[in-house]
Amino acid sequence: MNVNALSSSYNTPEVATSANSSSALTNEFMTLMIAQIKNQDPTNPIDGTEYVSQLAQFSQVESMEKMRSDQNTQMVMIENMGIVQSANLIGKDAMVAADSLTIEADSESIEGKVYLENATSAVSIDIVDVNGVVAHTINLGAQGSGDVAFNIDPQVLGLPKGEYKLQAKATTGDESTSLKTFVQAPIEKIHFASASGMMMAELGYGLGTVSVLEISEVS
Repeated sequence: MNVNALSSSYNTPEVATSANSSSALTNEFMTLMIAQIKNQDPTNPIDGTEYVSQLAQFSQVESMEKMRSDQNTQMVMIENMGIVQSANLIGKDAMVAADSLTIEADSESIEGKVYLENATSAVSIDIVDVNGVVAHTINLGAQGSGDVAFNIDPQVLGLPKGEYKLQAKATTGDESTSLKTFVQAPIEKIHFASASGMMMAELGYGLGTVSVLEISEVS
């Protein structure tokens, strides 16, 4: 077997997979080198500098394999630290962009907000049921620019349990502009999504699972 060919095949870290540990690669390389020395042509022995070159190449491969292993270990540690730190969020309330929510029979008052780029003469939020009927409209009146808070109390507003859509708009004169709504919901669970590499939070009020990066504030 040609050791040069073996060495060149190990010049990229992709070949050094988890099935080939650093020690396993070293043993395989040394076995092949000894076999090459034993089977070389006595009348035309291999130049000693060639062995030095092969050892240098293999040393680079070995170093890359160790770096890859160290990086994997660091990534696992970072993931575990992230999970531990994010676990502290469980039970707290997170504000996320949402245009729908689910009201249960025992749902308490739900906080939310809209953001205005400019002052407006009127802000309203329609709470629409699954049949497309406006169950209630929250009128917030004239508002300045920035965050504008609103509150949905199912008991006070007489909203039965079920799924609802939120449709917010700002009105200035005859012109109306749709607004993005944000809803505050309890964080029920935190987990790490290996496929995306993202920390995910499962929220109450039917808001589902969102990336922690989508949370605008925690209280």
